[in-house]
Amino acid sequence: MMVAQLAKPKALPKGVLNSRQMLAKINQEPDSLGLVLMYGTENYMIDGAVSMLKKVCLGEGAEDMDYAVIDTRTGDKFDMGKLEELISMPPWMSPKRLVVVKQSGLPGRELSDKDLEILKNIPSSVVVVFFEETADSRKKAFKAFQQYGTVAAMSGFEEDELAGWISKRFAKDNIRIGFEAANSMASRCSNNMMELVNEINKLTLYCQGKGYTEVTPDIVELCCPPDLSGKIFDIMDACGSGNAKIALGTLDKLIANKEPLARIRVSIVNHIKALIMAKEAGNANVLIDRTGMNDFRARKLVSQANNFSMKGLISLYLAASDSDSEFKHGLIDERYSLEIILVKASAKSGV
Repeated sequence: MMVAQLAKPKALPKGVLNSRQMLAKINQEPDSLGLVLMYGTENYMIDGAVSMLKKVCLGEGAEDMDYAVIDTRTGDKFDMGKLEELISMPPWMSPKRLVVVKQSGLPGRELSDKDLEILKNIPSSVVVVFFEETADSRKKAFKAFQQYGTVAAMSGFEEDELAGWISKRFAKDNIRIGFEAANSMASRCSNNMMELVNEINKLTLYCQGKGYTEVTPDIVELCCPPDLSGKIFDIMDACGSGNAKIALGTLDKLIANKEPLARIRVSIVNHIKALIMAKEAGNANVLIDRTGMNDFRARKLVSQANNFSMKGLISLYLAASDSDSEFKHGLIDERYSLEIILVKASAKSGV
């Protein structure tokens, strides 16, 4: 069934490292690095990689001399000649010269023979790192980076790793946090690690100021952004028990708290898809195996899916897609279209 295929996490292209493998390579095999391509939008991981590369490549106080950045986001077009010039310079005060190229678009371009020669022959005294938000593994240029260097997809931690990572961050300041509170933080930040770092720093200061040694769910609720994911769970719990009034009341509160309707809509549709996956899986272990989600969320989804039939969930998903199209074509009010979906969900529980 197509739903099972949707549930499977997307595998990385053959030969492409994940974030942890890349960071381990920088730490354990720095001499093996010459040409590097890292792609993704998780800035926390990318910034961490840059910091590690500076430590292994640059001598103390040598950043001004042996570190160069080409950043095309400022409006300048990437120039391969400029890169060739930079890599021709030997390091002055460091084991290796480090050149970082941001958003060049090179991995998606057609490369000339000369371009390929430059990438192929990066001097052993230089490390050249390309950072791109996206990269197409089908392109010849991408394959050239794989052939001549190291390629890594820089994403954040998986769901089942985040709670432990959050706990370790707080532990550095002798502050405890339980799984429920940590999972709530991750949900509120949509698993974005840079946002999580900011929230961890904020809660650390709050706890230190109050003399607290533990971050509780109540503290997370008080200090962190609203938990949209948790509220969507509450809405679907109400729908599953046939209580449209509570579901609509929770929706009203989200709207009153200035939560964008578009974000609520996407979250509800994604949640219905997750319930279909959970329903088809039948138990949490199968769902975890297929999706890689954490045990806590998987068990909640499977439990909630028991309040719906597969036929009812698929019908809901199709109805949500139809209402989305109607709204985009100006045929229905956005809020009203959401309310209709929740009423239908409440009527279809247990069907």
